[in-house]
Amino acid sequence: MKTVAYYLMLACTAGILSGCGGGDAGPTTYPVTGKVTVDGEPLAEGNVIFRDAEGKAASGAGKIEQGTFSFETVAGKKAVVITANREIPGKTVAGGAPDEPPVPAVEQYLPAEYNEKTTLEAEVSEAGPNEFTFELKTK
Repeated sequence: MKTVAYYLMLACTAGILSGCGGGDAGPTTYPVTGKVTVDGEPLAEGNVIFRDAEGKAASGAGKIEQGTFSFETVAGKKAVVITANREIPGKTVAGGAPDEPPVPAVEQYLPAEYNEKTTLEAEVSEAGPNEFTFELKTK
């Protein structure tokens, strides 16, 4: 058993030292920037994910702060997912451990058409400039 563990550790160490893919840094990514408004106002904070429309490439994601976002992702057609949570006044949920106090409950307040059942799309191009504006409506 010690021999198996030794060779497993040796293989893992060799993999770490050699890096992934023999020096290949991975797929080429491109800068993506944009703005998100909700009912005409900048989204204070949230998250945006650019998922590969065909499900073959890695997703890119970033934080939305004061209605703007910036991150890098691979080129191609994307399904765009935008989420934003807020506390539910007066509601709490149990903490992670039995001795932890309850924490405020939160809810996803953007309509499902922008996240769970997104209808938003974007095309990230190698040529750029890859600037997108998403005008969301809750009313």
